[in-house]
Amino acid sequence: MSIRRTEIQKLKTGQYIMVDEEPCIIKATERSKSGKHGHAKVRVVCVGLFDNNKRSLTIPSGHMVEVPEIMKGNAQINFIEDTSINIMNLESYESLDVDWPQDENLKEKLKDLQANPDNISTTQVEYWQLAGKTLISRVFSN
Repeated sequence: MSIRRTEIQKLKTGQYIMVDEEPCIIKATERSKSGKHGHAKVRVVCVGLFDNNKRSLTIPSGHMVEVPEIMKGNAQINFIEDTSINIMNLESYESLDVDWPQDENLKEKLKDLQANPDNISTTQVEYWQLAGKTLISRVFSN
């Protein structure tokens, strides 16, 4: 699990942040001006990548936060089960069990493949490994 630290004020919408040991994508940031004796604050609204929970936090602008490093790879689907999907990395031939994605569009594509197993051989997935977990980010055909 690779994590780096950066200042909260440098993060923008669409980037990733670790909140409560969960990788999240930032949906909105808002900066408040400093008061007479205080620091400026940054309010971040984000959504968890694995649990889809909305989180909100307010942090002084100079503070450091954890940002997950994302390792991306392409894989082929070995088989699709009701609880998980088994994929194989195309470079290292490592097999991984991945939970079903949260995104409805990806779920539909994978359910179609589960119903038509003949199409699995011509389909690949892009997967991300971050914070010790793996998620499917895209499904595409050759």
